Order: sequence, then C-alpha cells, then structure tokens
Amino acid sequence: MNQPKQNNNIRKYGIITLALCTSLLACYYLITTALPMLIPTEAVYGSYYFPRVYWVFPHIVLGIIATIIGPFQFMPKIRNKYLKIHRQLGRVYIMSTVLSGISGMYMAITSDVNLPYAVGLFMLGVAWSTSSIMAFISIKNRKIDLHKEWMIRSYVITLAFVTFRFVYDIIRSFDIGTWEEVQVLMSWACWAIPLFIAEVFIQGRKIKKK
Repeated sequence: MNQPKQNNNIRKYGIITLALCTSLLACYYLITTALPMLIPTEAVYGSYYFPRVYWVFPHIVLGIIATIIGPFQFMPKIRNKYLKIHRQLGRVYIMSTVLSGISGMYMAITSDVNLPYAVGLFMLGVAWSTSSIMAFISIKNRKIDLHKEWMIRSYVITLAFVTFRFVYDIIRSFDIGTWEEVQVLMSWACWAIPLFIAEVFIQGRKIKKK
C-alpha cells in the first residue's frame, strides 16, 4: 500500500537533488567563466576571442539568459498558476537558445582550431537551436508532452557549457591529456553524453507508463 507513496518520495527527492546539483554547477560556470566575459575588453577576452567580440559577447549573454530562465520553465507552480509568465519566459528562452546556437555555429566555422573540435562545437550549436525550434513547433501544434520532451533536451544542451567547464577543469587538474585533446573530447562529450542520458530518461518514462 505504501509502495507508490515511497516511489513518489524517492522520485521527488531525486529530482530535488538533481536540481540542486545542477544549480550549483550552473553557478560555478556563471561565476568562473560566463559573468567575467560580460566585460568585453581585450584584457578579459584575450587575443583569440576579442577580434570576434561582436559574436562572442551576444553568444555569452544569450547563453546566460537561457541558463537562468530554463529552470523556471520546469516549475509546475509557475506553469500552472502563471501561464502568461511561463509563455513569455518560454519565448525569451527559445529566442536566446536559437540565436546563441547560430552564433556558436558561426564561431565554430570561423575558428582557427583543429577540425574535430570545430565540428563538435558546430554540432552543439545545431543540436541546441534545433531542439528549441522543435519545442516551439510542438507547443504551437498543442503537442504538450512532445513540447516538454524537446524542452528537456534543449536545456540539457544549454547546460553543455556548464558540463564542459566543470569536467574540463577536473581533467586538467589531474594533468590528463593535452589541452588540445581535452578540448576535442569535451566539444562532443559535454552535450552528446548528457543528451543520451536525458533521452534514456524520457523514453524510460514512456515504457514505465505502458
């Protein structure tokens, strides 16, 4: 009799734990990497990024906006009680991710880096923009469940920058691999692996329902 209640509690606390861990990692990324880049000077950006500051700066700002807005879109209280706010934030989120994804693709194409690293970043931009566009198309066609699934995928990819920086710092702290090798690895692993895990979760819920 208490099994369903126990399962619900486990699921509830699991979601809370995941949310807290995600929030801490997002804060780590924002404080150590993103927020300092809001000062668009050569001293902050360096000789590599500063010549493309007009692409890098919007990319970072839009990424920060999406990172902050994302969690609020998954809160049932906001979604149910403040539907208008939910929709407005959703529009801002989708525009931010699509535009930031496009700017990321441009920077990947024009980057003077090795090909595997550039392709990884380019595909990150493609996956990010596409998942958000699919979320928008789904809700426009009143496919609510499908919209939720695409929003989960989109936000998982939004957090790719968080994953990249956190794992990269850990790997380099142990002096594993060269700078270039770790960059190439993380350009793919930071979004492809979390997206795979999210997909297993999404499809697993459907199997459980049946």
